[in-house]
Amino acid sequence: MHLTYQSTNQAEGLNKMLRAGNNIRRPSNNVEKDNIKLQMAQKPGNGPLKPINAKGGKQVTKPTANIQHGAGEGSLQIKTKRINIQDNETKLLELAPDIYKYLVHHEKKFILKEGFMEGGEPTSKMRRILVDWLVQVHIRFHLLPETLHLTIFILDRMLETKTISKSDLQLLGISAMFVASKFEEVYLPDIYDYEFITENAFTKKQILSMEQVILNSLHFDLSCPSSLVFARCLSRVLSEDETNPVDQTAFFYAYNISKCIGELALLDAVMSSVPKSHIAIAAMIIALNVFPVEGIDPKKAEEAVIAQLEANKAEVTEAISLLAQVAYKNFKQPKLVAIKNKYQSTKLGSASTHMNDEVLDKIEALGRQSDME
Repeated sequence: MHLTYQSTNQAEGLNKMLRAGNNIRRPSNNVEKDNIKLQMAQKPGNGPLKPINAKGGKQVTKPTANIQHGAGEGSLQIKTKRINIQDNETKLLELAPDIYKYLVHHEKKFILKEGFMEGGEPTSKMRRILVDWLVQVHIRFHLLPETLHLTIFILDRMLETKTISKSDLQLLGISAMFVASKFEEVYLPDIYDYEFITENAFTKKQILSMEQVILNSLHFDLSCPSSLVFARCLSRVLSEDETNPVDQTAFFYAYNISKCIGELALLDAVMSSVPKSHIAIAAMIIALNVFPVEGIDPKKAEEAVIAQLEANKAEVTEAISLLAQVAYKNFKQPKLVAIKNKYQSTKLGSASTHMNDEVLDKIEALGRQSDME
């Protein structure tokens, strides 16, 4: 389906997107006007729900190891046990091999053809500008990282069909995030937030219409695993080996550097044709090579993660080289810096701060690795 959009702002093209990040959130109609504050909602992603009976910010007492009701003989004694997130049952460690084997098999269904952005418009440059803006919107809305990855996945699958015009590119991007937030989020922004973040260039009706086009085109199948899913699997494999203690602090920084590298891959269309599991492996190996972690040998780690996801070594080597080139190029360029700024946060290990010139030189060297072999 070919969509068209008539607007007086159409001449500005994609440059309009970069101005949208400075705007203020448009309030929803169902909020009392006296209490409106024009700012983006800061709602928790997967945080604990506030107890219904909590008043005045009073904290609810957590259960202790032993709770006794009554006293003396015949009294009721109830013993409770805290849930330990390290328990094998919680992590599904016994099922993990089968789960990830299925995810590796399932991701092959969604691998895009190489060069899907070549020829005609929108171009790869337009896509890169759009993705950088979507990262800014993602940060502004305080969305989950899974939502960002799914947004770019939807965007690329739609661009592969070549049914979207240049004038509808931003509408596609914001609608893709609208769909992804419905799929991933517990607390999702109102549709008027998406309308307002585009400086009202697109109406609620247009966003809903594009949502319908997206879901019909993709047959409502949005279940492709992201590189983030595989990265979490690999982090457990490498950091939780009881026979080989690992410097957990250093690994925290290395893991966030790998996530930063994985998100830098989102900016380049060429990485959309690489399996997400290979991107996760490549990002982790690059991070361990440029930011050494005591207790982890990068070579042995590479063998371990390849074995864990049953990947092809030659394909992984090629992915490492390609991702290193893409990450170096996108981190060094001066204009599209949303991801770089995002990973300056201490919550994300100040990953971009750790990626200094020395680290970037190592990444560039890994990018040349395939050429030297």
